[in-house]
Amino acid sequence: MATRSISDREDFLAARQALQPVRGESRLGGFGNMLAKELGEWFGTRRWLWQSLIWLIIISGMLGFVLFAAPAIDPSGAPDDMLSVGMSLYFSMAMIAGAIGAVILAQDEVIREKQSGTAAWILSKPVSRAAFILTKVLANIIGVAVFIVALPGVVSFVEITLATGSQPAWLPFLAGMGVILLGLVFYLSLTILLGTLYEQRGPLLGIGFGLMFGGMILVNFVPQLNYILPLALDKISLVVAMGQTLDAMMISQVVSTAVLSVVFTALAVLRFRRQEF
Repeated sequence: MATRSISDREDFLAARQALQPVRGESRLGGFGNMLAKELGEWFGTRRWLWQSLIWLIIISGMLGFVLFAAPAIDPSGAPDDMLSVGMSLYFSMAMIAGAIGAVILAQDEVIREKQSGTAAWILSKPVSRAAFILTKVLANIIGVAVFIVALPGVVSFVEITLATGSQPAWLPFLAGMGVILLGLVFYLSLTILLGTLYEQRGPLLGIGFGLMFGGMILVNFVPQLNYILPLALDKISLVVAMGQTLDAMMISQVVSTAVLSVVFTALAVLRFRRQEF
């Protein structure tokens, strides 16, 4: 009986120890699984094919028309410096079209999950709220880096080289693509932050596109905005790609864009932690 009593006591203590409540959550619990899920949505379905085609047509297709088709149709209208024209058009298209695409691609990342109840279901698993937001930001950065920046950038580089007979310096060109990616990260992080603040897409799209296009108008009246908001990254990326020196405004805009992207992401995590499902 004594042996059985000792055995029962040991079993009781073991069970009690096993059922100790967990205080708090791992800050990045479930990060790996969530990142695999988010990347799977980009690369594990046919989405990668459609995104490749869309951005090659929008960016490289437009550039190819200007560099090859337009001069063939009207040779007299071809500009003298096709290299500068081609590079300027590429970086303008990549920044403007890419920013619009970034907002559209990220608009449902949080709102759709909340509306469908998927967010509540995922968070009932061992997944932290920080991991939920950070993996969405990171996966979307990787997605736009591949499909909006890298793939059309490589094709456009080849197009410019073939059309002009002169190859741009590839390291500065790559750095210019990095500036474009930084601008897209800004709009991605802003859109995901807005997704944690609003329940509908209307305000999210209104603020995102309003900042983008309204800022282009407002900067004519408040030039100081150029030091803060990414309103001239297309021009800055071109300056970088041409190997020219950045002025103080350009440096400030690049630094501010990077800082704001981090701030938006941090605020999105803090806001999402306080939401109830």
